[in-house]
Amino acid sequence: MTEKRFDNPQELLYTISETAELLKINKNFVYTLINQGHLKSIKLGCRKVTRKSLLEFLDKYDGLNFDEILACDTEK
Repeated sequence: MTEKRFDNPQELLYTISETAELLKINKNFVYTLINQGHLKSIKLGCRKVTRKSLLEFLDKYDGLNFDEILACDTEK
């Protein structure tokens, strides 16, 4: 299986599975990020994440502990 990469500008959309592979997390966690509004997605057939949304997510949360962010979200 070919490993997905962020640096392919021709890759505009990623499936949930591809997004999980890129972020090195499981698919359920990708859905959690989407459902809590941390990661934008579109429904085009099945749910997909744009390259732009993925890069914005990484830029916004770079260096932060996401476990703490999610814990704060569940307390609200």
